[in-house]
Amino acid sequence: MMDAQAINYPMLRETQPLRIPNLREDLDLMRQEVGKRLEMVNKNARRYRRQNSFLLVVALLFGLTAAGLAGDSAFGGKMVAASVAEASTGKTPSDLPKGWRNVCGLIAVLTLLGTAATGVNNALKINEHQARSFVCAGAMDGLQAELLPGSSMRRETLNRVKTELAKLLKDYPECFR
Repeated sequence: MMDAQAINYPMLRETQPLRIPNLREDLDLMRQEVGKRLEMVNKNARRYRRQNSFLLVVALLFGLTAAGLAGDSAFGGKMVAASVAEASTGKTPSDLPKGWRNVCGLIAVLTLLGTAATGVNNALKINEHQARSFVCAGAMDGLQAELLPGSSMRRETLNRVKTELAKLLKDYPECFR
């Protein structure tokens, strides 16, 4: 019996020794690759979700605080605005003391921060990145399901998974960083 490496194929002379592909090994390697890539996609999706949630909460908190201060100021400032004005000047304000300018300044700063958080969220398109990450993660989950040990172990399945993985890597590069 002749060893596969001992066969003298002219086209293989300058390449690696002849290797008969093993479907099981190829499937195991593809499972590892898909698992690794899926982990990267899920990590990015979680990061986008955290960023989106954080910026939304910041925008809501500062916007609501500013609205509360402005609303309290509009009705005489006896509940919240007077306490803020007193804390900033050191004395209880009368109807329109210097402290009210501080309250108005604080309202302006909080409104600016809330607006900036909303603007940053929109400018960075975090919602879009989050949605793309979830779409990519879903597709990667599908590929991983095709490679489960009990699924059909055919070369066509492996080739289809390789093709789909290459397409995902091309279509969603930001998800794999």
